[in-house]
Amino acid sequence: MTNRHEAYLYHVTFNAMHNLDLNDPRKMHAHTFRVGMYVMENQKDHPGFFNNEKMIRDYFERYQGIRLNELPLFKEVVPTLENMGDTFYHDLKPLFERHGMQLLSLEIGDSPISVYCIGERLLLGDISNLIPDGAEEAYCQRVRKKYENILTRKNP
Repeated sequence: MTNRHEAYLYHVTFNAMHNLDLNDPRKMHAHTFRVGMYVMENQKDHPGFFNNEKMIRDYFERYQGIRLNELPLFKEVVPTLENMGDTFYHDLKPLFERHGMQLLSLEIGDSPISVYCIGERLLLGDISNLIPDGAEEAYCQRVRKKYENILTRKNP
């Protein structure tokens, strides 16, 4: 029998500008950031998700339509996806806990192919949950051996 896991996935988007080069303000550019939060209930008697949508909206409202580099937090720290994701995760974790929920992981992206993830647990749907123990390492060893053989043939 497998363990069953249940969680909510909340998404929020906000438009903001940031600059990855703190020395050149002309490189400021805009994104529509998308944040996903996997959240699990710690209580079964009454769901906490009713209050979460408002809490999430209120939290991210402060980032809507602004230049992130002008926030005190990002004056010295470059507002990269990683730094933003770490900030959001560490801010939201205790907020969810106060609502009887546990923030499992947070994802933030500024394009369909660029997403940063942070969490204290494996992400839901992670490929490693779908394969038997040891299969991932066995696959990596086969790939390494294949490329070692290819390199050996090129460099006799």
